[in-house]
Amino acid sequence: PVVYPDSELGSHQWVTVKDAIADLPNLDDFPELQKSDCVELKPKQLDLLQALAMPYVEKLRDVITDPGNFAYPRQWNPKLLTSSLQTQHTEASIERFRNTPMGEVETTSRLRRLHWDKPCHTLRAGTGYKNGRYTSPRPIHPDYPRVISVREAARLHSFPDWFRFHHTKWHGFRQVGNAVPPRLGRVLGKQIMTALAQEPSVPTTIIKLSDTKLLTFKQFQASKYWTILVFIPFLICCFLPPVVLLS
Repeated sequence: PVVYPDSELGSHQWVTVKDAIADLPNLDDFPELQKSDCVELKPKQLDLLQALAMPYVEKLRDVITDPGNFAYPRQWNPKLLTSSLQTQHTEASIERFRNTPMGEVETTSRLRRLHWDKPCHTLRAGTGYKNGRYTSPRPIHPDYPRVISVREAARLHSFPDWFRFHHTKWHGFRQVGNAVPPRLGRVLGKQIMTALAQEPSVPTTIIKLSDTKLLTFKQFQASKYWTILVFIPFLICCFLPPVVLLS
């Protein structure tokens, strides 16, 4: 039988919901986020975010050095609050969410309200188009009477703030839920490197983020775009004489 090891972390070592998202502003303060998933923070808003950020978040935002991070550094704008499109709830839902204590399940929607001082439960991806495109249950924010945003979910699963998701909430949450959380992937990668007797090194090449227009593509647009990018080099390699390719 499979035997899982006992946890080596005590409660004082947990990364809590507060550690992950307490610095993020109230989305209701930004009317732009009713239609857009991105807004540029004003200087005072950015200062407040930075003042409230815990060490866990400072590492995700490259404010302090993370000794275990061997990813390529990214060129990004820390003033942007991304993947934060609002979810519009009915007044009845808002009232139910408001009356649900932290750590408890709201009885009608069956959504759990996150607790500031505890870790978040695993966020799942939901179902694909063959099963009705159901979004996985999104937890309720500890302070606000709404479900969490894609950015808040990404923070809880250890994605850095430079990482952008599809602009729709359904696709964004599926990307978070389907992915291996980066911190978990790091632990697995470290064990593989140890088994191979290899020592990782920190890359110095800075990678510029791609065109954000790609994050708005529907499936047929993405298929067309990437098919063209892959197919043209394939044709060149297949039909041009070798001397042309080498010249």
